This record gives sequence, structure tokens and C-alpha cells, in this order.
Amino acid sequence: MTFPTEVTVPVDVEVLDYTPASMGRYGDRPEQCVPAEPEALELAVRLGGLDVTQALPVDVLEALRAEALEQLFDP
Repeated sequence: MTFPTEVTVPVDVEVLDYTPASMGRYGDRPEQCVPAEPEALELAVRLGGLDVTQALPVDVLEALRAEALEQLFDP
């Protein structure tokens, strides 16, 4: 028998890489233009020694990203 349930467990979140957003640059010639880039944050989420990052739902990962950004800028 199997059934779905929710369990709350502590996990370790590691920020693997962070790149701040860039505004980009526009010039009068195309070769002078640099497109804007969004902020990038790469996380690893571990339960014990097991990496569970890919198994987490998108909304959980987004919440963890938001929390990681808070931790980065408000230590």
C-alpha cells in the first residue's frame, strides 16, 4: 500500500553560485550593445548527505532561492 503525505524535515541549503543582475548597455552601434542579464542563483539542497535539489517542487525551490538571497545580503 502507498499513500501521499507531507513531512517537514530540516535540509541544508548551499549557494553554489551567485551572479548579480546586470543592467546591460546600449550604444549607437550593435557591437557596443550588451544585453541585460537577470540575477542567477544556483543552489544545492541536501537531506543528510543526499542531494534532493532536483526532486523538489518548483515553488519550494523558489522559496529557498528567496531565503538564500536574504541570507546573502542580510547575514
